[in-house]
Amino acid sequence: MGASRYVLGVDGGQSYTTAAICDLTGRLLGLGRAGPSNHVWEPGGAARVRRAVTQSIARAQRAAGLPPMRFEAAFLGMTGATRQTLRAVRQCVRARRFRLENDKVSALACVTAGRPGVVAIAGTGTIIHGQNRRGETADASGWGYLIGDEGSAFWIAKQALAAASRAYDGRGPGTSLVQALTAAAGVEHLWDLHRLIYSGRISRAEMAGLAVAVNAAASAGDAAALRILREAGRELGLAVGVVARRLRMHRGATTVGMVGGVFQGSASVRNSFRREVRRHVPKAVFALPRFAPVFGCVLLALRMVGSRITPAVMRNLEAASAAAGRK
Repeated sequence: MGASRYVLGVDGGQSYTTAAICDLTGRLLGLGRAGPSNHVWEPGGAARVRRAVTQSIARAQRAAGLPPMRFEAAFLGMTGATRQTLRAVRQCVRARRFRLENDKVSALACVTAGRPGVVAIAGTGTIIHGQNRRGETADASGWGYLIGDEGSAFWIAKQALAAASRAYDGRGPGTSLVQALTAAAGVEHLWDLHRLIYSGRISRAEMAGLAVAVNAAASAGDAAALRILREAGRELGLAVGVVARRLRMHRGATTVGMVGGVFQGSASVRNSFRREVRRHVPKAVFALPRFAPVFGCVLLALRMVGSRITPAVMRNLEAASAAAGRK
């Protein structure tokens, strides 16, 4: 089949994978979603990634009413992208120009449209990524749910479960998190939740979803929940400071983006994050993403074909993101 005048963006995350097909002005033609595409090195991981990418693209093509095709450019922003990821997905995508990067690159594009800055990504996992005017990059965090990812939704849920278990035993102060977490998990007792976790019947994404209960408890004034969310913000802000200093961006007016459900869901995290960032980057200019991560991938695909990212293109991408959010 011949080449099209369309570009493809694929955002592969720990919860799901999203593909978007746009024309060269950034106008959305089709959107498709599939399962998670992370941890390619796990048993069965490569097959899972291939399946998620293939399904999301096929669903986007069906939504657009388009046949399988070769795109002008395809940019894939994938959580934990490695050479193994590249090997797993390269044959899934037909494109004249192809690029795969960690999703931190596309997340930064959502905030700065390709200009310098630092982005803190806090969803199921966490990573902080920056790029300066010289094109130099630096990262912090991103060590995964077992080792680190401080400030992520998974980390918040884990800290909340620890606080709840201490309260249940009497080793710590009382907290409404005991009831909030069990209710969110649909069980009656904290030990029921314990069994679900250790039997593997709760996925990482579902575990991270318990952070919503922590947000609710904090909004109701629970001291333990508030402490956890404030600490999450401090951890994320500290990592931003480290990246900004490495890139020699800590003294100037540096754009600092806040991306991911953790920031969206909690004012306590946002406020604590801003305070900590200003300790390290006093002139930080805070920004939210202008569109969903998959459209950061589309923007970078458009740049791959030499398209100018004009205000009209940005408006189209913003409109595409708004439309995608309603689906």
